[in-house]
Parts: sequence; C-alpha cells; structure tokens
Amino acid sequence: MARIIPIDRLTLKLMIRHNAEYGGLSEGLSLLPVPLTIRIGRKNYAIPQTVDEFTAGICYGQRMFFAHDEPNDYGAIIRTIDGYYFPVVTGEKWDQDRALLFGKIVITCKVLELYPVVIHLIKLIGEMIAQEQRLLHREPTKMELAAGVEKLNIFSDLTALNFLRDAMKIPVAEVLLTPYRECLVRFMLEKETEDYKTRYIQLMNEEYKSKNKKPSKPKS
Repeated sequence: MARIIPIDRLTLKLMIRHNAEYGGLSEGLSLLPVPLTIRIGRKNYAIPQTVDEFTAGICYGQRMFFAHDEPNDYGAIIRTIDGYYFPVVTGEKWDQDRALLFGKIVITCKVLELYPVVIHLIKLIGEMIAQEQRLLHREPTKMELAAGVEKLNIFSDLTALNFLRDAMKIPVAEVLLTPYRECLVRFMLEKETEDYKTRYIQLMNEEYKSKNKKPSKPKS
C-alpha cells in the first residue's frame, strides 16, 4: 500500500505522479481561500489582488502566453504560474522558452497554495479579456462580413503583433517585452481613430446626398 502524503506536504509533482490517489483532490483544493503569498522555490511572492495590479505587472508576451490552451488541468496550472511568476522570481526579462523550463520549479510548489492561487489568476485573466472586449470590440460592417472578414480571426495574434511592431517601429522581440498596458492603449487609440474615420465618412456621405438631393416638383 502506498504511503499517504500529508496534504500540507503534497506538491504538484507528487500529485501528478500519484494522480490516481490524489487527482480527486483538485475540486476541493480549488475552493480554498486565496493566500496572500505563494512560496516558489525558497521565497514567498505576493499575489496580485486586482486585474489592474495583474495587468500592471505583465508584458505583451505574457499576455499572449496566457492565451495558449493546455490539454489538461496540470498543464494549465503550470502555464498560469509560469506566465506570471517567471519574471518575478528570476528577475529576468520575459522569455517564453525559459518560462516553460521554469515549470520544473513550479511543480515543487505545495498544492494547498498552488490551486487557489491559479484559480484566482485565471479569474484575473478572464477579467483582463473581458476588459479588452469592452474597450476594443467593434462589430464588423456588412461589407466586411460579405468579404469574409471572419476568416482573418485565426491570424489575430500575428495581426496584433504586426500592428504594434509598425506603430512603435521596433522589432517583434521588443514588442513582446513592451508593458501590456502600453500595448492596450495603442490598440484603443487605433480603434478610436478608425471609429472617427468611419463616422467622418458617414457624415460626409450624408452631407453629399443632402446637397445633391433633387428638389421635388411643385404640384400643379
């Protein structure tokens, strides 16, 4: 019979290794209150409490990293902690490949802390995405729909990177290191500019139609 590991000593690595015995703990662990800090390696690190605090601490590369799907819960846990805490813990600039390697440290974290922290971070990521939708979403025009604009959705990440590269006149590698909030402001400015152009053209067309409207014939 396998030796039971006390819950306060159970790490993600042990939970993955003994998934049959401990996998059922996931739901209960996810309901635990969020601690003020999480221990990664030998130190405790603060947990962002709000979406504003969260977005203030990430770069655009991290934002893109969070968007990738994982095939299972363990992968999602590691990616979420990697994505936020790699620069915090290491003091290094964001690097996707090195962040993935950082997962070797993440799996040594205690699940009592790890699960509620990840659930909290996923909630903040969801709030960030909802905020982006509110600030940046624009309904496509009938002409755009007719032209098949939805086919461009699969290239949205590349389109965003290319836009930021051209707008800031820096290489993509530097775009990925740019603070997330700076990139969001640039997207907002672009949206407002395009909305202004659309409104201006509509007003010009209406004025043109008004000036060229034929006067009705007087009744005899």
